[in-house]
Amino acid sequence: MASTLREQSNFKRFLLPLKILASILMLSWMFSTIEWQQITQILLRVNGIWMAMALGWVVISVGVSAYKWQLILRASQLHVPLRVLWKTYWAGLFLNNFLPSSIGGDGLRIYWVGKVTGEMAGSTTSVVVERVLATIGLCLTAILAILLTEVQIPYLLAFFGAVMFVGILILSFFLFPHFTGWLQKRLGFLPKAQSFLVGIISHGMRLRNQPSLMFYALIGSVLFQMCVVMVNWCIFKALSVTDLNPIQAAVIIPATSVAAMLPIGINGYGVREGAYIALFAPMGISGPIALTASILFALLVSFSSLWGGWIWIKEGRQDVGEKRVPHDDREASRPLFQ
Repeated sequence: MASTLREQSNFKRFLLPLKILASILMLSWMFSTIEWQQITQILLRVNGIWMAMALGWVVISVGVSAYKWQLILRASQLHVPLRVLWKTYWAGLFLNNFLPSSIGGDGLRIYWVGKVTGEMAGSTTSVVVERVLATIGLCLTAILAILLTEVQIPYLLAFFGAVMFVGILILSFFLFPHFTGWLQKRLGFLPKAQSFLVGIISHGMRLRNQPSLMFYALIGSVLFQMCVVMVNWCIFKALSVTDLNPIQAAVIIPATSVAAMLPIGINGYGVREGAYIALFAPMGISGPIALTASILFALLVSFSSLWGGWIWIKEGRQDVGEKRVPHDDREASRPLFQ
């Protein structure tokens, strides 16, 4: 067991430099195909008002995410104040942008909310389900946009259908825990892991018994993705791109988000930029503008998440700013906007 853990640790230490190298090589190749003067001229024309509007949409998107996360927690009969989830989401966003993996931010969210509720299994379930619903919402947004626009990109509809199918399978793992129960029975030699899976099963059944709250959380996931689309649309407007409307952007941006999830580079750098260049080309958007838009998007989100870094430092020295809140079986049945 010890040797296996040591091998896994060595593999992770070896994998990180490879991912950094992959991002550097991809970005270097893309920049080598574009003259720096073009990038400079594009940046000199950036409209500050549109960039400020893009920043506003980033803030709105975090608020939407915090609220849909609260809906999932309520469905799981866990009560966490929205202001705690708001701060936790910002701190997680900071770690996602400044650590070499998005798992760091999710880990922080699980740990902080687990401390607040005293339910680490429930906290884990809520974060994973929130992530999965976000992916399903991403696909629904793109599919709806494809049906509403005349933009034709081969295989994109099938691609989003496949991604959504995988997301539904993962969600079913939590909502219909037959496989989880099968796995739990075979972990008798690991009492802590077995107990943790029992908690996962329990919270999964609670989620399944609250279909209305889960539906509202899914709607929130679609609204979140629309906010991300609006962030990017405002950035393109800031770059003087006038022939791109939000519905067209909603076809492409979800695909770039999926590309950024691929564990090829570091935090999606390189992969995301390549997706912007390739997917916006059929819409008549040049490579230099698409590359600049992708970089500005990454920098804008990273800049906005700096506030989350302050929260992480400040709250990390305290008890997440809240005492433990016991779960309430009546919480899930309260009116949605109470």
